[in-house]
Amino acid sequence: MASTPESRTTRQRGRTEPFAESLQPLTNYQTLVARVVDAFGDEVKASRWLSLPNPDLNGKSPLQVAQRENYSAAPLEPILIRIEHGIDY
Repeated sequence: MASTPESRTTRQRGRTEPFAESLQPLTNYQTLVARVVDAFGDEVKASRWLSLPNPDLNGKSPLQVAQRENYSAAPLEPILIRIEHGIDY
């Protein structure tokens, strides 16, 4: 088995954290979509809701709001809870 030159190993290690950090928005986005689909019970309805302007979000779409927060569902949670309980939507 051939050994990896030290400089290459060091470079690879140096990329590990930035690479993992660059995946965080994707991971957050997947979690966000799963959360919204769970609230609506339907992928099409969830996708539509994410993309349309929402009066509770000052006319911005839920996806625009989540994007500003690194695709976190946290700013949408109060609305999603209301949706799950049949309030307002």
